[in-house]
Amino acid sequence: MGPKKWLTATLAAGALASCAVPNQGTALPAVTVAVPPNTIVIQPPAVAAPPRTVYVTPSVPVAQTVIAFYDAINRRDFLTAWNLGGQRLAKGGTYASWSSGYATTSWAGVTVRSVSGNTVYVDLSARQTDGSLRTFSGSYTVSDGVITGAKMKRLS
Repeated sequence: MGPKKWLTATLAAGALASCAVPNQGTALPAVTVAVPPNTIVIQPPAVAAPPRTVYVTPSVPVAQTVIAFYDAINRRDFLTAWNLGGQRLAKGGTYASWSSGYATTSWAGVTVRSVSGNTVYVDLSARQTDGSLRTFSGSYTVSDGVITGAKMKRLS
């Protein structure tokens, strides 16, 4: 093998080695997502950090409102989440009491299962600060870009 071939083989082997070994201390989610087309998914990572948002086309405005709501919660931007529907979901409660309800939530991952008119059907996973996971399933009603109602059932 001449010098050029050896250099190519070394670079290729180095590139493969760097792909095979993750950076130490960097948590990357191991994710298998089997979803039907036209589904929008936020997939939580394997550690207690906000999940990455993944949009699958076509985008549906009412579903985007629900996704934006949970994205704001994951970023701890409770004022935005309040304006996207938290105020309606609080059912007359104050902003302070509603937002403090997320004090023990590390992140929330939402999977949009389907959309029918202004109703968004979802599965929700909420990682708590103690490491436990709470799961929910149900629906959100969206009107004019704001969540106006929810029918969620806690599964675990």
